[in-house]
Amino acid sequence: MTDTDNFTKIAEVGDIPVGEGEGFDIGGIEIAVFNTGDEYYAISNRCSHQHAPLCNAGDEKINAEDTWTGERGGVDTEACTVSCPWHLWEWDLETGEHEASGQRIGTFDCRVEEDDILVRI
Repeated sequence: MTDTDNFTKIAEVGDIPVGEGEGFDIGGIEIAVFNTGDEYYAISNRCSHQHAPLCNAGDEKINAEDTWTGERGGVDTEACTVSCPWHLWEWDLETGEHEASGQRIGTFDCRVEEDDILVRI
């Protein structure tokens, strides 16, 4: 990771597939970066409900066989949201808001320069 103008390079375009996210640690702060196809968004990697890692949204089962099916949570590229893989709390990628509870998690400036994905903490 390279620091440029208070932005840190965390990945390159193409590293994070459309409709998916990836977790990063920048100076001890856990973030998740999601690719909606049109933009990249950076938010806190932890759901405020029970601190599930949001970067795992859409992954294969992460609990007991009889509890969950193929995948859990995921990114809605049209609505610009991510659903927590544990209890499906839906977070707005732009604002960090969970509409039903009014809770918010941190969001971070994210931009693309050439092929670099940059985040400012």
